[in-house]
Amino acid sequence: MTENIPIWRIKYLPKSLDEVCGRSKVKNRLKEYIKSENFPHLLLLGSEGIGKKTIAKLFCQEFLGSFYEPNFKIVYADVPLTSEERAKARSEAHYSTSKIGRLAGKTITTPAFIHVKIKPFVSIKAMGDVPFKILIVKNFETLGSNQQGFRRLMESFGSNCRMILISHNTSGIIDPIKSRCQLIMVPPVDIEEFKIMIATIAKNENLTIDNETIEHLYKITKGKIAKAIDLLQITSISDNNVKIDNLYENSMVFQNNLIRSLLLMTFKGQFHKARELSRKIQSNYKYSVQDLFLLLYNELSKLPLSTYSLSLLINMIADADFRAIDGRDSDIQISSLLSKLCYYSEFL
Repeated sequence: MTENIPIWRIKYLPKSLDEVCGRSKVKNRLKEYIKSENFPHLLLLGSEGIGKKTIAKLFCQEFLGSFYEPNFKIVYADVPLTSEERAKARSEAHYSTSKIGRLAGKTITTPAFIHVKIKPFVSIKAMGDVPFKILIVKNFETLGSNQQGFRRLMESFGSNCRMILISHNTSGIIDPIKSRCQLIMVPPVDIEEFKIMIATIAKNENLTIDNETIEHLYKITKGKIAKAIDLLQITSISDNNVKIDNLYENSMVFQNNLIRSLLLMTFKGQFHKARELSRKIQSNYKYSVQDLFLLLYNELSKLPLSTYSLSLLINMIADADFRAIDGRDSDIQISSLLSKLCYYSEFL
């Protein structure tokens, strides 16, 4: 049972749209869709860790009801395909039978991600008494050039499956996709609603926390609820009386240890381990790619490196950050930076 789960973020995860903290305009809009039993393709926008995926999943559960399981799927666009999935995509490619034109004799393929992850689900008819299936695609902007193939899929199977795209970066999404979706902005939770939620958790967990400390918790976590609950639980381990100093101390130690471990792996040349750790950091603690680069920069500046080495490494981070802001695939940019750090570590 969830009451016995020691991780508070999971324990206090909302089980319905009504339990979602704040965001009443977003919730009311989604409830109207549920009431009408219909909605267009959706594009949910908001900063990393703000609760877009949680809200989207709860909406799908309430919309599909008892037929949720067979008619729902969530995929992560930034998670690379396995070697088996890529092999399947290649094996199912076919040759054009046309004898004239630009496709004559060429291999016809669908982008591997779409062919393996998306098409098998959206092409099968919905099961049960529901108007259509629902597919959630998280971090949609990382699909890059594959978005054109996804657009064609939206047109072909839109009546059978509605798609909810989740992103924090609109510049990485092509206009034809935006024009086919209803845009919903998911804002940070209001500070007053945040205070009520944290005070309730503190009461349930026998913690003492004053109003000023809750306000500082809001600032530290930028209103990101999951991150705030994690920090509150970490701080409560040492003292049930949660104070501002303890919050800041645990926040900094928590971040520094993770990033220090990541840098240590790169300086040992352990690229694969470093890449997996960076993905876990982003996934578990909802850091955006810019947050991760900033943390790497701050921790790197503390190391006893020569001015030349430090400036070179900072330029690597700045270049990766610029490319990520420009709408390039964030996972590729992080992996590229980590590989460069691993390579340069041989000369340190």
